[in-house]
Amino acid sequence: MFKRIAEIVGFLATCAGLYVWFTAPTTGLEADVYFADFELPPSITQQFRGLAPLTNATESRPLFFSKGLRDKILPGGGDQIDQMLTRMANFATEKAPAILHTSDFAYKGYWRVAVRNKGSKSASSVVLHLPVPASGNVVRSHIDQSTPPWMENVRAFALGNVQFGDEDVIVQAWTIAPATTEVAQKLTLTHDVGSGRLRISR
Repeated sequence: MFKRIAEIVGFLATCAGLYVWFTAPTTGLEADVYFADFELPPSITQQFRGLAPLTNATESRPLFFSKGLRDKILPGGGDQIDQMLTRMANFATEKAPAILHTSDFAYKGYWRVAVRNKGSKSASSVVLHLPVPASGNVVRSHIDQSTPPWMENVRAFALGNVQFGDEDVIVQAWTIAPATTEVAQKLTLTHDVGSGRLRISR
């Protein structure tokens, strides 16, 4: 009799455990990955080449100041003009390295990853990992209308918390490496207790 009761109690406990397991809140993190070839228009690269003299004080001097004009503006003060042109060249080289190294910034691939949570529990510490360096940003339009910060040469984009039922969180990225299916298959989406599912399209 007691054995029978114990069997029934055990069965009910198992059923209760299964019910709790099946009905527990879960994260349903998933993402759509779109990628395409990308190339700067020739007119843009031509403009970069046209700015090259700005990175060299010697080359920029005749563009802005002829010798006669320098003497008229600052008689005997040519050194001050040279210092100004040198500072300008240093500034252009530091802030716009693409002027001198266009090929290093000639992106070949474009990526757009739309991340959403279709589960019943928020996912925290969400990170999109790329197998190659990329530059881009994370757009959360429903939270902040300001321009998202730009990240250079990173392999991971932190998305923070992705609430269930919220709008998609968009990652836009450009890579110097070409965008291919092989690269797309190596993308991963992780969060605090697991990983998400990715669907690849082109």
